[in-house]
Amino acid sequence: MTQMAIPAQEDLEYNISWERVLRVGTGKITLKRTKDSYLLEMSAKSARFFDLFFKVRDQFRSIVPLDFSSFKLYEKRIREGRYRRHDYVTYDPLHGVVTYRKNGDPMPDLSVSPPVFDPFSILFAYRFTCPKDSNCTLVATDGKHIDEVEVRLIKREEITVKAGTFSTIKVQPVWRRMQGVFRKKKGGHIYIWFEERPPYRPIKMEAEIFIGKIVAELSVSS
Repeated sequence: MTQMAIPAQEDLEYNISWERVLRVGTGKITLKRTKDSYLLEMSAKSARFFDLFFKVRDQFRSIVPLDFSSFKLYEKRIREGRYRRHDYVTYDPLHGVVTYRKNGDPMPDLSVSPPVFDPFSILFAYRFTCPKDSNCTLVATDGKHIDEVEVRLIKREEITVKAGTFSTIKVQPVWRRMQGVFRKKKGGHIYIWFEERPPYRPIKMEAEIFIGKIVAELSVSS
């Protein structure tokens, strides 16, 4: 299913700001190839001073096969203020079964044929499997719902962040039922700026959440 070479390892760090005015934390996205799969991880951590008002410690983990044909495992640990959430989702592509535990409690299984991705690995599926000159639709699940997620191509533009100036592709992921990685507010948007050339690194992310617009911009890459 993959259309391009995928890096064996990738480490990306981000500065996170509120309304691009107040720096509120840092984030990290990593990719690492193992013997038979890719381990994908993302974390977000609020700055020390912001912890006094709204402490954030979010972690996401996905495991996908080397050909990005579907996801194998998705884990989400959310700590935002007083809100806590732990999701653990696995997928058996041979039998098309999604199993889901929410805060340790088993939830009803879902049935869906491959390919299907989770709310985090779908970003990598777009990077490595979708054409970059048109919209792309991918099937994804958060364990509770199954959605056709349309990644809409908005425009191409040059942007400047701490890591440098990049030619980018601005896209908007749109889903109807699934809970995404970002808990955007109702009616809010999510935009992602991917590097215009392979390996299409995510340079900038913007989401409207309940406390306002949060922006993550690439600061370090290796």
